[in-house]
Order: sequence, then C-alpha cells, then structure tokens
Amino acid sequence: MRRKDRELSREEALNIIDDCEYAVISCVDDEGEIFSVPISPVRVGESIFIHGASAGSKAKLLQNGRKVEFVCVSFNKVPHLNDSELEMIKDDGKALGGKVFTTEYKSAIAKTRAYEVKDEAKRYEILKILSQKYTAYAMSTFDVAAEYGLKNMKIYELKIESLSAKAKILPKAVKG
Repeated sequence: MRRKDRELSREEALNIIDDCEYAVISCVDDEGEIFSVPISPVRVGESIFIHGASAGSKAKLLQNGRKVEFVCVSFNKVPHLNDSELEMIKDDGKALGGKVFTTEYKSAIAKTRAYEVKDEAKRYEILKILSQKYTAYAMSTFDVAAEYGLKNMKIYELKIESLSAKAKILPKAVKG
C-alpha cells in the first residue's frame, strides 16, 4: 500500500466488511474476460458469504476455488466547509485539495477463493445470517421464505486469503 499512513489493521478491515451494505466482486472467467458484479455480503469468521441465482455467471464462476477479489466501502463522505472556513483557504491549493476537494472513506479489499456451499444446514444458516443483516424487520417470516428461496438459489463462500484496508478521515476541526 502506497499510503502507509492510511493503512488499517486486519481487525478494522473485517469491521469494514461487516459494516458495508454492498460490495463488488471480480474474477476472470474461462475466456479471460473480467467479470464484476455488485453483491450483498455477510462475513462469518474468515469467510464472506453471498447468494445468487441457480443459473448465470455467478453460478458458473464462483466455485472450485476460483480467485475472486472482493472490494467494499463502509464509509464515504465529501467534506462540506462552511462559508467562513472556505473563505480562509480559498487561495491555498494544497488546503483546498486536502479539506474540500477530497473524500473521506473506509475501504477494504480481500483476495479470496470461491466455493459453492452445498451442505443444506449451512446454506440455511448463512441465508438466515444474510437475512438478519438486510431484512431484520421481517425475520418472523424467514422460515417460509427460506423454504422456497433455498430451492432457487446458491450460496457462495469466499474464503479470505489476504486482506487490506485503508481510510481517510479528516480531523473534526477540518470537517466544518
């Protein structure tokens, strides 16, 4: 990582994965083309889990240990200075670049290996964890949905091989 001052710990990287609403996974298909798709992930231990349709590109590609890169952002914000703060730095290109024309963020990248989860009990467990993350309000109906849904979907495990994360968070006095 070029900017070592922005590098985060492994624990912080795992927290970013836990906090992200969505991520993008990418891999190279059998024809050498790059395949990328946004996904809704959940992490359990050292694995990231996602779901998808029984057919299609994910179903074809996300198995047998294929290398998959996972990228997520859990925080993204463009700072907004008030008029007096902006007035104080309006002629300072460096200050403008660092305090106005910038983005605060927290991001993580995981290099993983993809496998289809075939054990029915584990598929149910992971679907429940995914559902708790994204549709907690409707968990009283989960069993009915799962009975139908699990017949028509696949669950994938992305086993984390390496992980990195970085962040840029401006000091509170700069945020305005």
